[in-house]
Amino acid sequence: MKHQETAITLKELSRISGYAVSTVSKALNNKLDISLETRKIIKTIAKAHNYIPNNYAVALRKKRTKAISVIVPQANTHYFSYFLYNIQKVAHSVGYRIILFQSFEDDSKEREFINASNDGSVDGVIILSRNILCKKINNLPIEYIQINEDISIERLKKDCINTFSKLLRRLD
Repeated sequence: MKHQETAITLKELSRISGYAVSTVSKALNNKLDISLETRKIIKTIAKAHNYIPNNYAVALRKKRTKAISVIVPQANTHYFSYFLYNIQKVAHSVGYRIILFQSFEDDSKEREFINASNDGSVDGVIILSRNILCKKINNLPIEYIQINEDISIERLKKDCINTFSKLLRRLD
């Protein structure tokens, strides 16, 4: 079985193409100050070498990770897996990834995961919990879906969509 080669960097693309790193970056981002011909050449080389932008570098530049933390009590029940299914669908539809944490209904774990999420790796947090601990830590927006046994699956689905939308509005 053939192992996939490690991703080529912008600097390596620059070396291969003979263009400056800034030119390669601008070409890959369709900046109009780079000629169409140069953009095509660089994009062809990038494609031939399976270039994939480094999400961490993009996040640093744009100050947006396009990722959110999702904290649930546990992932192995029908109820919570249905929540995860819906939140993942909504997130993916707007270009976001989720990072999953399981709190096991422990407030200290929720706090720990909120603090872990405050390292710049995510844009916000959605928590499915019985308790509401806080709405914001530093500049990290946090949205809660408060759960109890009386909430129907259909209501949970609506709450997922509404909560994610609310979080996105807070990020703008």
